[in-house]
Amino acid sequence: MRRLALAILMYTAALPAAALDWEQGDPLLQLGAPSASRPPRDGNVAGRFDSYVLALQWSAAFCETRPGLPECADRRRDRFSARSLTLHGLWPEKAGDASHSYGYCGVDDATRALDRAVTWCRMAPLGLSHATKSRLAEVMPAVASCLENHEWYKHGTCSGFTAEDYYVRASALVTYVSGTNFGRFLAANAGRSVTADALLAAFERDFGPGSRSKATLKCVKARGAVLLSEVRLTLSHPLRPADELAAMLLPGGGKGTCPESFELDEL
Repeated sequence: MRRLALAILMYTAALPAAALDWEQGDPLLQLGAPSASRPPRDGNVAGRFDSYVLALQWSAAFCETRPGLPECADRRRDRFSARSLTLHGLWPEKAGDASHSYGYCGVDDATRALDRAVTWCRMAPLGLSHATKSRLAEVMPAVASCLENHEWYKHGTCSGFTAEDYYVRASALVTYVSGTNFGRFLAANAGRSVTADALLAAFERDFGPGSRSKATLKCVKARGAVLLSEVRLTLSHPLRPADELAAMLLPGGGKGTCPESFELDEL
């Protein structure tokens, strides 16, 4: 028995680190166990997070920096994206995770490789209903580049929702924002220069005094101008219905990158 114990000890010492990186149990006894019995290699488990970041994109500014993308080919002024913020993503986040490492919950290596290579249209389809696909194409123009696949596999898989429910909820949030005073201010001023103060004052009319600190404005420089590119909102977990957005808003995101005034670019 002592010889057997010594042999087991020596074999265990020779195993690669990955073979020992399991939560419990003897690694020798688990060598033949199915991979499903092992915890995720990066520790990311769906549903175990603290908040969401709702990233809303101003499409015209995005297209100034990437004009060759398919979603930037349609410049019709009657498009939803011509006058409204659109969906970049809805990201589950862990408090204190400055590197945003939480993601890819249960996603296999082959899919991750396709994502890293930005070959999103080659990723497995999400099985969304026709109605959800149609709505998503409106509020997320970058479905023309299969962005919905990237966002689902990197972020949505950690939400605890199905892909269908995840995008129904995300689309509802975008639609709700477009109908607020904040959303109407953006629509009315497309193609004009605005001040951060005026924009955030419109935000406060919807979400209450002091709520401006809960909206992070992101800007980019293009064609010699400073353009609003994104608005990011930190939301509580679990999500509530979209019309309860005010109750979900949390401090977070920081100051942003916009100066005192900037332009709302126009498609």
